[in-house]
Amino acid sequence: MDNKLLALLFSISLKARILRAWQKSTKVSEQEFTERDLFSLELIQDYPPMTEKGLCKIFGLSPSSVSDIVKNLCEKGLIDTSEKSRGKPLELTPEGVRKLNEIKQTSSQRFSYLFDSSETLTEAEINLLMNIFRKVEKNADQCIKGSIFW
Repeated sequence: MDNKLLALLFSISLKARILRAWQKSTKVSEQEFTERDLFSLELIQDYPPMTEKGLCKIFGLSPSSVSDIVKNLCEKGLIDTSEKSRGKPLELTPEGVRKLNEIKQTSSQRFSYLFDSSETLTEAEINLLMNIFRKVEKNADQCIKGSIFW
């Protein structure tokens, strides 16, 4: 892999994280959730069947710490534990799905700066970039599943 490409990707990622931190500090609606809360909700939704043990593995936290995160999200009505038993996959409630999708939509706007400027991409460039991003996403997904979940 070309080091210049990786450096550019890191630079873009850094700018996106800066904008995310700024956005979070200026958005009251998201301040009720920590980054770990949001990440937990995303993992539960996007990588089923996610369990507390899986969250422990990803976060490198003790079971009691992860249990506290899950308890907090349950108290907010975002995770369903009505029939929860030890080791059972976690599930978002309808409110959890709605809230997470709302937050994802708002958060994805931080990337709009990449495309809203005098350097507007053509439709062909956007299509090419979409194809490249799909391949990168597929590679990342395979790496995650191969390294963490299986």
